[in-house]
Amino acid sequence: MSPVAVSVNMNLEYKIGGGFMRIGIIGGGAIGLLFACYLSKSNQVTLYCRTNEQVRLINKYGIYLKHHGTVDNFTIKAQPSDEISAEDLFIIAVKQYQLEQIERVFHHIPSQTPLIFIQNGVAHLKFIENLSHETIIVGVVEHGALKEKTNYVHHTGEGLTRLAIFRGNEQFVGPIIHKLNTIPFPFIFEKDYLEMVFGKLIVNAVINPLTAILKAKNGELMLNSHYLHLVHLVLDEVVKILDISDREKVFMRIKTICENTASNQSSMLKDILNHRQTEIDGIIGGLLNMAETKDLKVPVLQFLYHSIKGMER
Repeated sequence: MSPVAVSVNMNLEYKIGGGFMRIGIIGGGAIGLLFACYLSKSNQVTLYCRTNEQVRLINKYGIYLKHHGTVDNFTIKAQPSDEISAEDLFIIAVKQYQLEQIERVFHHIPSQTPLIFIQNGVAHLKFIENLSHETIIVGVVEHGALKEKTNYVHHTGEGLTRLAIFRGNEQFVGPIIHKLNTIPFPFIFEKDYLEMVFGKLIVNAVINPLTAILKAKNGELMLNSHYLHLVHLVLDEVVKILDISDREKVFMRIKTICENTASNQSSMLKDILNHRQTEIDGIIGGLLNMAETKDLKVPVLQFLYHSIKGMER
């Protein structure tokens, strides 16, 4: 296919079939490093990091990506997160609870520049609503990634990234997703951002806090009958809050994910083991807020929330 120039908002040209985008990725965690490596294969990527030490290491040594036992090195430009340059697109890869910490960064990004947010949970949606940017996309990431060193990421599980429009025009977003969509790092477009976000939320709400509290790998939730009983108790409350009609379909998705990632530790378990703040506020906290507005009693989710908050301390 010959290159086609597509006008997007601020007259940026995304050359489908050729050329590249200037992509800024904000956040040097596991997902930020992973996206930087794969997207740099066909785009000009700048990774915006919180610490000067990470900036120095990446600019000097690049990013190391381990996948299927092979380690590749990627030359990536890194800058401090408070030194924003002109980009065609920004991917916001910090965790939900870090968004307010970098709020000032968004004042330096032109309102015409598209933003992609890939946080877990639902709490970040309220933050996004208050931004002035014209084109905002939300996504859910189904890859597994582990940041083993400051500039070293292990791609532990292949998946895909689902994207949906939060605000903006589909004719502008389509070319962006087309250009991002590289094999073996696929992106797909979803019509309903809430349905997409809720699908990931249900999985995270069941798997993450239970594995963190039980110190269990994902697969153990299905193999241990007592753990499985807890899975059903949590799921009952989640589907009640979200008014999900097909509970069995949701459970089978959770079961499949647990089996496909049986030997993996959830991100929340990793955070607890490494004495880091978790995303419990964005995941279970968001559900508790929804339950309160509906006047629903959800004692199991209350237990999960306060257990994880206590373990964070």
